[in-house]
Amino acid sequence: MKNILLINPWIADFTAYDLWAKPLGLLYIGKFLHHYGYDLELIDLTDRLRWGGDKPAKSRGKYPKTLIPKPPVVAHVPRRFGLYGASRKQFAMALKNVTPPKLILVTSHMTYWYPGVRETVTILRDTFPETIIVLGGIYASLFPDHAHQTIQPDYLITGYGEKPVLELSDRIFGISRDYSTVPKHNDAGMLPWDLYPNLNVAPILTSRGCPMHCDYCATPLLNPQFSQREPADVLAEILFLYHQRSIREFAFYDDALFTHKEQHIKPILRGLIKENLAAKFHTPNGLFAREIDAGLAELMRATGFETIRLSMESVIPKWQKASSNKVSTRDFENALVFLENAGFQRKNIEVYIIMGLPGQRYSDVETTLRYVFEQGTISRLAAFSPIPQTPFWQIAKERGCVSDDMDPLLTNNTIYPCASRDFPVEKFLELRQLSNDLNAKIRTNMMD
Repeated sequence: MKNILLINPWIADFTAYDLWAKPLGLLYIGKFLHHYGYDLELIDLTDRLRWGGDKPAKSRGKYPKTLIPKPPVVAHVPRRFGLYGASRKQFAMALKNVTPPKLILVTSHMTYWYPGVRETVTILRDTFPETIIVLGGIYASLFPDHAHQTIQPDYLITGYGEKPVLELSDRIFGISRDYSTVPKHNDAGMLPWDLYPNLNVAPILTSRGCPMHCDYCATPLLNPQFSQREPADVLAEILFLYHQRSIREFAFYDDALFTHKEQHIKPILRGLIKENLAAKFHTPNGLFAREIDAGLAELMRATGFETIRLSMESVIPKWQKASSNKVSTRDFENALVFLENAGFQRKNIEVYIIMGLPGQRYSDVETTLRYVFEQGTISRLAAFSPIPQTPFWQIAKERGCVSDDMDPLLTNNTIYPCASRDFPVEKFLELRQLSNDLNAKIRTNMMD
């Protein structure tokens, strides 16, 4: 029996919130392995519908939290640290109910969540001491040396994992195969949603990668080539989930959902409208405002888009350049007009603003916050987290914010890694309060 156990590990952090998330990278690898004849089981330790939490029947909400001691390197942070997801007891019971695996694949997400990965793997080792454990994902790809040393997997895979995992699995299970015909990855087709007996929301990826190369973003490192699925393939997956699994909420998790809009997202949305679905669609990642035209805005409204988040990042030219010049104030304002004309209310449109870049000033962020407020929209501050191999990692290193051998816990945006004498933590907290105050005025129509 060619059985492989897939594991989505605990989050370990000061705070965490579920925004329609599922371990899509792990599921894509599972789909790939299943196509080549492997049997799969999944334990997703952050599945709120399985483990409980804050209103688990809701498609988004707080994860259940188990308090654990703060790692010494962040002991100075005046917040409580914890594991998010299943309790240890729930995890132990789940492991008793799976077929003893010959191979376990563990994914990883935010680099500073690695204590959750370590805790997960420790329990897996204690339960299945003879089983081979493979680690992949974002943390493993961005901090491979640290991951090797800290997690100590039997194998570590960086970057695209589909073909390397297949070749490794075949060696472990004693299977011969002609790999010259095996693609590097294949995003077409249905993800193995049957691994979730209970499902109330489905995140959807219609593409991989991003055509932009923002100076602070990991996407070009993790997904160096931008590719899009065929619209009919995306539509088929959504319709299957709607009709066969009764899913009524979907979240597009693309980094560049609207790129090549005439050949991609518009045909997808037209197909959904034709099916007359009673569904809601969310966009947790920032949409490119410059791609929104009147036609696209009308399609979004007719399809049932509910959560709209736009990428503004900054109105300051220097930081717009660092963000690939993906949006100008003119693009942004035009997009708001198109969305409003289509029936969306500005007070329900959220806008990402980046803060904490090395060299960024308090006034840069404040100016952008007030601009977003003047447009009648909701600001969402996104604090900078340094990422190895990006241009801003080098800048942060030159400023003494980071080092190549630093503990990834210190890249956590919750602790503002590039705070300085000129822009201390207290000022970041002031900006968060300003954002909250301005948003409250928007929501209560008190903009004067």
